[in-house]
Amino acid sequence: MKRNDTEGLRAAVARIASGIPRNGWIAAVAFLAALAGLIFIGPASSTLRSTLRSLEPGKIAEQDIYAGKDAVYIDKEATERKIEAESRLVLAVFMLDSTVTDAIRSRAQNFSTYYLQIIGEQGSVDALALLLKSRFPDFLDLESMASLVRARLAPQAFVPFIDIVDAMLARGITSVPEGLFERYNPTFYELVRMVNGKEESEQLPVSGMITIANLSRYLEEEMNARRVPESVKPSLRMLFRASLRENVFFDEARSSRRLAAVRARVQPVTRFVSRNQLLVRKGELVTEDMYKRILEIRSAVLISDVSTLMMGIGLLVVATLIAVLLAMMPDLSDFPADPGSQRFVILAFLLFFFVVLVVQELLEGNVQLSGHLFVPASLFAGLLSLLFSPKFGVYACMVSLLLAAAATNLNMTFTMGVFLAGLAATMTMRTAHSRIQLARAAVLQAGIQALLALLLMLNRRFSAPEIARSAGLGALNGFVSGSFILLLLPLFEHLLDRPTRFRLMELSDTNSEALRELQSKAPGTYAHSMTVAQLAEAAAKEIGADPILARIAAYYHDLGKIEHPEYFIENQAGGVNPHDSMNPTLSATILRSHVTQGIEIARGLGFPRAVLDVIEQHHGDSVMKSMLGKAAASSSDPQTESAFRYNGRKPSSKEAGIVMLADSVEAVSRLLMRQKKQPTPSMLQDAIHKVVKTKLEEGQLDECDLTLKELGMVEEAFFRILSSHMHKRIEYPQEPNHESGERR
Repeated sequence: MKRNDTEGLRAAVARIASGIPRNGWIAAVAFLAALAGLIFIGPASSTLRSTLRSLEPGKIAEQDIYAGKDAVYIDKEATERKIEAESRLVLAVFMLDSTVTDAIRSRAQNFSTYYLQIIGEQGSVDALALLLKSRFPDFLDLESMASLVRARLAPQAFVPFIDIVDAMLARGITSVPEGLFERYNPTFYELVRMVNGKEESEQLPVSGMITIANLSRYLEEEMNARRVPESVKPSLRMLFRASLRENVFFDEARSSRRLAAVRARVQPVTRFVSRNQLLVRKGELVTEDMYKRILEIRSAVLISDVSTLMMGIGLLVVATLIAVLLAMMPDLSDFPADPGSQRFVILAFLLFFFVVLVVQELLEGNVQLSGHLFVPASLFAGLLSLLFSPKFGVYACMVSLLLAAAATNLNMTFTMGVFLAGLAATMTMRTAHSRIQLARAAVLQAGIQALLALLLMLNRRFSAPEIARSAGLGALNGFVSGSFILLLLPLFEHLLDRPTRFRLMELSDTNSEALRELQSKAPGTYAHSMTVAQLAEAAAKEIGADPILARIAAYYHDLGKIEHPEYFIENQAGGVNPHDSMNPTLSATILRSHVTQGIEIARGLGFPRAVLDVIEQHHGDSVMKSMLGKAAASSSDPQTESAFRYNGRKPSSKEAGIVMLADSVEAVSRLLMRQKKQPTPSMLQDAIHKVVKTKLEEGQLDECDLTLKELGMVEEAFFRILSSHMHKRIEYPQEPNHESGERR
């Protein structure tokens, strides 16, 4: 290969490699690791292969050799003997050839007619013999022809000749290949002949078969039966020898098909060998028969290993494809979108697979009854369902079922035990809303797994101690797994930065230090946040989003206002607004800073990323139009929107979009309550709709996947909450900038 070609190939490989996501490489490495574990640890691994390396016939065994696995192997010698016995029952098929028969009969009759014709003519014996020889050159030699001429056979002599020829041809003179009856039934054979255009067959004894070798005996019997004179017999013998030949032939094709069919029907002779069965003892002389038997067992184990491995690989591929599909369909599966969580899930699946492999290896493959009781399936499924979602926990159970099936050669009792234990953990853990309830769920899981262990034993008979042992192992497995969930969940919550309901519930305490400080320094903002939280929770519950996340994020969305509370209208007393005497650009900077300051405070308190995202996104990148208008009115220079735009990101989740809308709607409702006139319900609905419509037209909701139908449901939830708060009826005002208190 030329240098340019090599460089081009390297560049192409580099481009392909650069196009594969990092998680894709991790998934590929995990799959290869699982495949290696399946080959070297799984049910396809065998100890018998390595022990045969130093084993040879005629030598002393250097170690005890065990089967290593339960195996059913074919005893080839016994099978061959069985096939041989069955083959000996097959009848060889012979076909009577009517064409040959007619030709032999016609030739005999023609010779008889011509002989009787010339025998009455004048001439010497030699001359008449020459006439016969010229007419039938291959019938007899010249000397035999002369003998027949000298015998002057009368026409009566040819009557038994023709009759015996017909009789012999009718019975059939058979051509038998050498050694034929060493392969077929030696006692009987089948003769097939055509009668009136149809095949007819009959079974005949081999002992009565007429062949060229025994033809003379049958001819003598026929001549004696017809009382042929002794003087005529020599001449008839010459005629028979010249006329008769084989007209029945072995039908090899038909016979071989019958033989093959019988051989195919013969079931192989199988022998069972247990994994602990001693095949050769150390110090024992290895005979040829021993060695052949061990090779047969090895062949059976290898075939079993290959089929097991292929099945395991197939299941492993299916499990991988399902995991990939889950990653590609986040709306369907709730598969975590962040790379760290995805890597964690991949490694969790790999760890689970190796745990199953190690369990089945330690139990020497005897996982039929209690193997699943040693696999912490409930820990695996329960932890994933709590970290991500119960729906994802169910999908994880499906993948774990396939992985367990691959690791145990489709052992149904084992795989169903693993699947049901994981599913039970997912269902029980989803009902817990606090960490103390997780402890109760662990106790419940212990009872469920004890019951599962008993249910999986129903189709077999067990003694009371065995039943008690399995139930105890199931209960222990469930309780220990639940306890480890309680122990490991806080660790993975912080490592993966997951906003689990337990972590969020800890932030929901309104007596927390952060909220107390907010209430103390910015009481108006605190009251505003509580109302926004109520609105966001109701709206999130209405459309199926996470109401807990929406409520907690709303509590802290304005946490940054603690730094300068007096610059926000809800905290201003006596109607004094510092923005009235400030440069609009400076005002915009102060108003904008509460977002970044809120993120810094929340990050310092260890809030999850999901809450930080809502704080960052609750204003998006919207423009402070009141400040922009004020700047334009007080200066002749053209003003750019960028100086008065929030520097946050647009909402990227439904919860963030809901908090943004609730924040603005609460500000509108607050100004409505300050008006002297009383608002009507239609005014409130119009105000809410205008806020939602404005945010939608500005493109602030483009990235949060809120549909128009869901936005309508959000508006209804907002109206229901706010209408219960409002008792004064006031006019519909313009939408305010609730941060500065100015109207747009």
